[in-house]
Amino acid sequence: MALTDSLKDKLLRNTGFFEGNNGYSNVTGNFDGQGLSFGIIQYNFGQGTLQPLLKEYIQNNDTEFKAVFGTSKAATLKDVVNNKTKSQQIAWGESISTSGGNVVSEWKTLFESMGAKSANQALQRKYAESYFNRAITFAGKFGIISTQGLAFLFDHSVQSWSLSGESSIISEITSLEKAWRDMGETGRYPDKDRLYSVLKGVSGSDPIARRTAIRNGSGTVHGKSYNISTFGLSYSTNF
Repeated sequence: MALTDSLKDKLLRNTGFFEGNNGYSNVTGNFDGQGLSFGIIQYNFGQGTLQPLLKEYIQNNDTEFKAVFGTSKAATLKDVVNNKTKSQQIAWGESISTSGGNVVSEWKTLFESMGAKSANQALQRKYAESYFNRAITFAGKFGIISTQGLAFLFDHSVQSWSLSGESSIISEITSLEKAWRDMGETGRYPDKDRLYSVLKGVSGSDPIARRTAIRNGSGTVHGKSYNISTFGLSYSTNF
């Protein structure tokens, strides 16, 4: 199933809300051992997700890249991306990180400028494809059809990837749907109720908080007030 670019952008921005405050320009230092994290879903050196994105951006947008970073820093970053090992890349990320896990301003502003470029944003969407596909696969298993339900599954794919007890979740959804119909309900068993069961496969306080907010449509996460309507996603719109 192919998602529209518009829906992909909405899903990315929804998850990006939890990842930082600057959308496609989010950039953080080595607070988590990943060296450097950049972009709307925090591609990073540690997981090997940032290197291919930067490599393709540099290769295909050389003039823009140099205009953003300047000759010297562009050469430094290009060398880090193309010629260093992962451990060296993480160490470089650490070298431009502050003690609080941010990025020193002389580099932070440049990464933020790169994230504002349409060519870079297009690549961020491209390299999120595996997460989109993962979310769609989950949706098929659990009978999720709404954009809000897909947002839940996409956020989980980005942050956690795996879901515990998939077969048990499917069995519970089937059982609860039968009980729901036995009570005289008609129509389609709601996505919100399906996600009640899916949420049981999520572990960790932060993942649970994020997925609960998405399921409910609102909440407070990381000290920020969240409302899914901001991103144009809902149970009433299907994908």
